[in-house]
Amino acid sequence: MAPHQRTRCAGQDGDGRTVKVAELDPVAIVSKDRGHPKPSSTGTPVKGKGSASSLPVYPAKSPGRRRGVLSRSVDGACKGKKSVTFSQVEEHTVPWIAALTTYFGYAVLILFGYLRDSLEFAMSVLYPSSFPAKAPEGYAPLFHDFQYFYTRRMYWRIQDCFNRPISSAPGAWIDVMKREKSADHSSMHLAGGITTALNLSSYNYLGFAECDLEMRDEVVHAVRTYGVANCSARTELGTTEVHKELEECIAGFIGKPAAMVLGMGFATNSTVLPAIIGQGGLIISDELNHSSIVNGARGSGAKIKVFKHNNAESLEQTLRQSIAEGQPRTRRPWSKIIVVVEGLYSMEGEICNLKPIVEVCKRYRAYLWVDEAHSIGALGATGRGVLEHCGVSPGDVDIMMGTFTKSFGSVGGYIAGSVELVEMLRRVCPASTHACSMAPGCAKQATLALRMIMGADGTSKGKEKIEQLRRNANMFRVGLERMGCEVLGDMDSPVVPVMLYNPSKIPAFSRECLDRKLAVVVVGFPATPLIKSRVRFCLSAAHTEEDLIAALKVVSEVSERVMIKYKWSGKPNVVPQSDLTDNKAHLFNVVGEWDAQHFGWHDTLSIDANGRFARGNGDEGSWHVKVIEGGGGAQKPPPLSP
Repeated sequence: MAPHQRTRCAGQDGDGRTVKVAELDPVAIVSKDRGHPKPSSTGTPVKGKGSASSLPVYPAKSPGRRRGVLSRSVDGACKGKKSVTFSQVEEHTVPWIAALTTYFGYAVLILFGYLRDSLEFAMSVLYPSSFPAKAPEGYAPLFHDFQYFYTRRMYWRIQDCFNRPISSAPGAWIDVMKREKSADHSSMHLAGGITTALNLSSYNYLGFAECDLEMRDEVVHAVRTYGVANCSARTELGTTEVHKELEECIAGFIGKPAAMVLGMGFATNSTVLPAIIGQGGLIISDELNHSSIVNGARGSGAKIKVFKHNNAESLEQTLRQSIAEGQPRTRRPWSKIIVVVEGLYSMEGEICNLKPIVEVCKRYRAYLWVDEAHSIGALGATGRGVLEHCGVSPGDVDIMMGTFTKSFGSVGGYIAGSVELVEMLRRVCPASTHACSMAPGCAKQATLALRMIMGADGTSKGKEKIEQLRRNANMFRVGLERMGCEVLGDMDSPVVPVMLYNPSKIPAFSRECLDRKLAVVVVGFPATPLIKSRVRFCLSAAHTEEDLIAALKVVSEVSERVMIKYKWSGKPNVVPQSDLTDNKAHLFNVVGEWDAQHFGWHDTLSIDANGRFARGNGDEGSWHVKVIEGGGGAQKPPPLSP
């Protein structure tokens, strides 16, 4: 239904060449800790600059998680049938024992909650003066019954784990302000004092949230020149030179003809979608898309359908059925179809399976919208996001959205596409015509961060930050997996979720970590399904290897205390030999023995002289690195270029 798309055969690109879809399996990746300071013997992170990690860069083609492969034939636009291979992510399933205990835990909470409500109602009848009415006489209550019940009987009990105020920049270390609960547990107030903790909570992927002396002066100059805020919409007096510079910079960075920046990342999705599509159109959304996409889709008036998370086959089935049936009642063709996905799903830590999704959208002439709020700057060899990570050309994606709040240490968002699309959005999008524009200082901060990532500042700091983030994310993920935690997501993802399940473990894990000077984010219902509560670690390039090793020791101790090592088998988890044999091509630049040295875990691995992983076995006892081909001893090979 997108007239700008050319007719292409299934399984072929625009020039008729066969498109090959990568099939990747998980691997055992470990990291090295030679010549670096050890963490505190107590296991509590100690604040300090530490030493920057000197680990080699992980491969650009990261093997990622295990993916089930589905092959089937599809009729293309050309003659005959073409075999198209979809690479799908295995769906996460909750273990039955975890589901059973979690439901039982919620049942107990709800039962005691209703018992307390019943006693409170009886007391209000006997002593009405002591129990004021929840709403004025004659007025309906503002809160939904169950919503208010959930807030009073569940959320208030653990609200100290959420909305924690800080009194420092959200860098590698933060100062968390101490609070106390009120007598009825309905509110929190500051108690005085702070706790300095290692920050595994903030979306500070590249470390730009901390003050950079070189960037600070230019940001302050922009504030002095243009003011703190423009106090006007973009279409009136809210556009300055720094806004224009940022738009040109982000458009060139991601490879699109034009871009428009807005003052709020959430509003970029929620206001641009209704400006592009309306009644008579169809939005097909991933079932786990962010709430900003959900709000924008609902506000557009278009028909909304969802497909299974990260599943190109489900998307194709939804598209085919929707095109065949047409609009409800009238059965007329859809005016346009937009498929909306995210580059990196922040609650799952999963990277979009973009290549097969692109092929499906091309085949059915559907526009593709990619939300890169979490992936831009954090994924790809040069930080250009999920398209670079998956090897997809920017020309294959019609609309690219992203924010400056995660990787760039700023605020706001952007929308990028064709010149005609961007110019139309400037005139009709409410975030452009009604909302106040992005603050000039924030726009300057985002521009300077972009220039550093691209190397336009004449240094290699941006590249080093991207490499450091990838090393930190993969090292931390592997450490959690090997200690037996149930970890979600893909390699290279800076978001690393670990399953908690039971509601009682949400506050327990958060409080135990903060007591050990580790700040983490715990997530439960309604942000996640009822039985899929989790803790979400966010890694940053600002973290040192020393920081993360100390953090892993704390997490290991707390995980044993809270009992969330659902996959612990009595020894460190290792990858089956068959997986290693089948995926030698992907296993290069393997690094390290930090887990063996700091946790007492013992495995055996072998690498060749070029640094490629030859085999690994967890049953031979002690660590061993052996050169099996070539010469030159066991010195570390130079990092391979992405």
